Amino acid sequence: MMRQVLRCLLVLAAWMLQVSSWADETLVVVPGESQIDITTDFVGSELKAIGAISGPGDVIIKVTGPPQEAMLSRKVKVGPFWVEGDTVTATGAPSLLFLCATAPIASILAQGEREHYGMLTEGVPVHIEPQLQAYAAENWREAYIRLMAKKGYYHEDDRAIRVFGDRLFMAEMRLPGDVQIGTYSVETLLVKSGKVVGRNVGSFRVRLAGIERWVWNAAHEHAWLFGSLFTLTAVLLGFALNAITYRKR
Repeated sequence: MMRQVLRCLLVLAAWMLQVSSWADETLVVVPGESQIDITTDFVGSELKAIGAISGPGDVIIKVTGPPQEAMLSRKVKVGPFWVEGDTVTATGAPSLLFLCATAPIASILAQGEREHYGMLTEGVPVHIEPQLQAYAAENWREAYIRLMAKKGYYHEDDRAIRVFGDRLFMAEMRLPGDVQIGTYSVETLLVKSGKVVGRNVGSFRVRLAGIERWVWNAAHEHAWLFGSLFTLTAVLLGFALNAITYRKR
């Protein structure tokens, strides 16, 4: 971990040497990792970012995951029993949304600016299928956001960023163990006197590694062959277990 931090500091120092004036570059951010590999023992990962700012100010970092599709259902009570009711599909929403800042975002940016830069979880775009009336779709959208927040995929944290000497800052976040593979965007804003004066956009990738990556590629790129081999393996395993049981008898 210390090696990663030192590497980020060296890269950040190189950036600062290239900048002749802070008026030209008010915000510099270096991600701790450009790629995160998921292996069999993956239980989550620390995500770090180190940056430099031009004097006192507030920093907001938004980490956005790739879009996902999710099925939502509603339980209804029929007599003494609870049964599954309406079911919809939510699409277009990010699989992860972290909003980190040096202070509560509502105290840093006005509502209009927060909406403009997408710095609020309740503003996440969620498309509901099948198409419903506006109020019904909005209820499903709000339910989806509440569910993602309850599971920890959407959250706002005003203690994840530490500032050192009004010049350097470090952000530390924790990715969950079931994080979705794909490309994640990291957007950083520098705010002074309620106005955004600097913006930086970067990204990192989450990918499968080792045997997990081989299985995933085989299942998606050669689905028919993978399914046939999987079925054949299951049949052979069934015969083998049956033979072992028969011999014991």
